[in-house]
Amino acid sequence: MKTSKILMGIFALAAVVACSHNDEENKVNQPVDGANKSYLALNLKSANDSSRLADAVYEDGTADEQAVTEATFYFFDAAGNIFPVNANGNYYNVSVADNGGVDAPNIESMTDPVIVIEKYKGEFPAQVVAVVNYKGTASLSLSQLKDNMQAAGHTNGKNFIMTNSVYVDGSGAAVYATPLTIDHFQTSADKALASPVTIYVERMTAKMSVALGDAAFDTGVALGDKAVYAKVIGWDVIGTQTESFYLKSIDPTWTEASLGFVWNDAPFFRSYWSAKSVANAVSNDFTYSQLTNTTSSVEYLGELIGARARCVVAAVLQDKSGNVMEIAQWYGTNYVGEEALLAAVAPTLKSKLLHFDGVDTYTSIDDSQLKLVAGLDTAESYEVSFQLADGVATDNWYSFDGNTYTAVVDANAELAKVEPAKVWKDGQSYYYVDVKHLGSANSVGEYGIVRNHSYKVNVSGVKGWGTPVYDPDSKVEPVKPSDKETYIAAEINVLSWRVVSNDAVLE
Repeated sequence: MKTSKILMGIFALAAVVACSHNDEENKVNQPVDGANKSYLALNLKSANDSSRLADAVYEDGTADEQAVTEATFYFFDAAGNIFPVNANGNYYNVSVADNGGVDAPNIESMTDPVIVIEKYKGEFPAQVVAVVNYKGTASLSLSQLKDNMQAAGHTNGKNFIMTNSVYVDGSGAAVYATPLTIDHFQTSADKALASPVTIYVERMTAKMSVALGDAAFDTGVALGDKAVYAKVIGWDVIGTQTESFYLKSIDPTWTEASLGFVWNDAPFFRSYWSAKSVANAVSNDFTYSQLTNTTSSVEYLGELIGARARCVVAAVLQDKSGNVMEIAQWYGTNYVGEEALLAAVAPTLKSKLLHFDGVDTYTSIDDSQLKLVAGLDTAESYEVSFQLADGVATDNWYSFDGNTYTAVVDANAELAKVEPAKVWKDGQSYYYVDVKHLGSANSVGEYGIVRNHSYKVNVSGVKGWGTPVYDPDSKVEPVKPSDKETYIAAEINVLSWRVVSNDAVLE
């Protein structure tokens, strides 16, 4: 079904009686035929409409992404202050029945109206905000929803929180809540349903998926005369927020030139950028073992503005026949496997580390007495250092300058000074890319995560062996090897649940 269909059935909410309507102050306080109660019909619709922007593409939400269990409506005066509409305060909670179907109603298919009747004496509220899949417990002002209230936009794969779509209207004003006029308040439910208020809502979360491809990609960099291929096996996204503000913040003074794309879509009640994200700490560290998402996996993310989320993919280096290739590199020379590397390094240490047997014999260290260790401060996160192998004595080590044997106080400290190596243990490697939004290169809107957008990465090729991984369970931060020869060619699509396509290189 198209996302332009009715999101949810019509909620007829009785509100208030009495008083007068002032257009200048956008107040709703006109008497309704002298009645002591009134009815307000609220019609929720998706802000995703496939007829929008000629160059944009949209995708429908899944049944879980569209499912609705309840909704809360908050009412405000023209200034965004709390406007009481019942004994609880300025909000109504509405439970949504399953309509007798197999699945719970969703924002595309639910059509049965739900009518709530309340009495109120005095002015009517001037604007309303809907929060879908949420149950209010206290009165909230408009500014609290925009600047203070924050949460994860989904729970257990369902129950995606949706709130008013925020945009700049034709007059240049930011619209955070849906305006109400006296014409929306009626003396009966039937009359209210004849002129409902339409509230456009969007999910608080963004969505990300990665198509890994089935084939191994030629890295373009051979090991000797043998071609090296990279088989992409998993992914994850790091440097992300888990939460978003309930209402998105925007700045009406933004320009398309500064953001790098058409960011506002007033005819369809949408905007595609945010002024800020929550201030929770963002961590970029990860382990190779955590990169287990597949092509069918989806991650849901909070908004992230002013920082870059990163898509990290795990790969295994192999030959053309699919056999794993363990590669080591030291001082620009490549070796086949860790053992070959240690055999090459040990002879260079023959005068730097010699073990004394306590009597009269000094024996140079050999490769059986060496091991590789990841994570030392003397090396980059993708490099490994040399240390004494497990079980090797740590005392009675000496250096020799051709004339004199000098005791080495700490053999491991001396080994840590040796130029680190790079080892693609068991062929393990990773590549990463900063997740782009819709903005052009070097614009403010080039990078970011914005609610109700779906970020799709299609891995279509690689260049280079990627960043080496020695210990798959060690935490690292994404970094490219110093040779800068590592890339993944990819096409990145941004959907809301909308699409904008662009070519990118994942590093």
